[in-house]
Amino acid sequence: MNRSNSNKIGILGGSFDPPHKGHIKISIESKKKFKLDKIIWAITKKNPFKSKSNLNLKDRIILSKKIIQKYPFIKVQFFEK
Repeated sequence: MNRSNSNKIGILGGSFDPPHKGHIKISIESKKKFKLDKIIWAITKKNPFKSKSNLNLKDRIILSKKIIQKYPFIKVQFFEK
């Protein structure tokens, strides 16, 4: 495999309830430290350590996409069904 053509992708999983500047900071630092091309925020339905979510899933996804607008290397994904 030719490494020059491969993309290094990091995954930051969590409930993002709510998404905040700390998530951005972690993403920026991870991109630098691990020389990543892209970071995926993998949003989960629920935080297992919280009894109740503050925001519903749809709102967390919308807010996450809004907060990352200035960071094109970050993508928001939801994988659970």
